Amino acid sequence: MRERVLAFIREHGLIYAGDRVGAAVSGGADSIALLRVLLELRDELGVVLSIVHFNHKIRAEAYDDERFVAALAEEHKLELHRAEADVPRFALEHKISLETAARKLRYDYFRSLLGTALDKIATAHTLNDQ
Repeated sequence: MRERVLAFIREHGLIYAGDRVGAAVSGGADSIALLRVLLELRDELGVVLSIVHFNHKIRAEAYDDERFVAALAEEHKLELHRAEADVPRFALEHKISLETAARKLRYDYFRSLLGTALDKIATAHTLNDQ
């Protein structure tokens, strides 16, 4: 997998040496896999890696996920960028679906980091993601 990811990054010019790259880590399997691959590749790519976490406050376990992600950042000595929002309330106020509200607030946060703290944010998605 490592070599396939590296080839894809290089083929598409996604990440360059010196980039400050935030790995979006929710705590789920797909984002943890992304983080692990980027940890393996960071020296070869020449990037400064950090973790980005957004707590949607949707699930009761959301704070457990946040603590888990913070522990990963500490374990790997990575900077952690984190934010939270009451996505269920935002969805109700704006009369949009929970998924749409979560995506909007999460990506608004990601955009706020670009050009200031980070140059790129890597996200992981499975084939089932919309």
